[in-house]
Amino acid sequence: MNKYTKWYNQITDRARNRTMEGYTERHHIKPRSLSGTDDVDNLVELTAREHFICHWLLVKMTTGEDHYKMLNALRMMRAEKPGQQRYETAITSRVYESIKQEYAQLQSVLRSGKGNGFYGKTHTEEARQAIREKNTGKKLTEEQIARQVAAQTGRKRAPFSEEWRAKMAVKKKGKNNPRFGVELSEETRRKIGNKIRGRKQTPEEKARRAEANRGRAKPKMLCPHCQQLIAVNTYPRWHGDNCRQQK
Repeated sequence: MNKYTKWYNQITDRARNRTMEGYTERHHIKPRSLSGTDDVDNLVELTAREHFICHWLLVKMTTGEDHYKMLNALRMMRAEKPGQQRYETAITSRVYESIKQEYAQLQSVLRSGKGNGFYGKTHTEEARQAIREKNTGKKLTEEQIARQVAAQTGRKRAPFSEEWRAKMAVKKKGKNNPRFGVELSEETRRKIGNKIRGRKQTPEEKARRAEANRGRAKPKMLCPHCQQLIAVNTYPRWHGDNCRQQK
């Protein structure tokens, strides 16, 4: 028996042999998610603080999938509903971060692959059509747009790793590329040209792009035909196999 189990038993045993007045919360000594029952012998009345501490101890007492279940139960201890008076003492930021990180990691492992409830399933054509009809013409309200903008403002995506870039390069190469073998019709080309022709960037857009690119080292490639160092983003269009000076 480790110290957490000992402390847990001390709290629950003390609760069995007392009569409390005022606000209490009912606690399953063996949680229902761990096959506990609603029998009287498995129930005790605790204060909100004792209830919170017991769930915290259960997290430290368990391992594997049981540990994940107890983490989720502890996470939900901060939720409230009418009639409840949750333990109000703030969890320290470090403890809260630790709980959330561990829960997120376990959630990712347990809900990936075959653990995902939608694993191996696909929407029927009727379901696809229902979803399509529900979202067709749907527009976000001004409040929803403002909330999304506020959520994204100031956020920066972590740079992609070289391993990720290499995997994506292989995954999207050749016939795996969704645009493989697709040729644009003259009408589509004309529409694209008309849309772009004459378009001018606003001063704000120019400033934003300049700021984003300032100080960034742009990789270059040497064209074997004209012997010029060309930025990799424009190299395929005017150089290499398309270079006018190739023999």
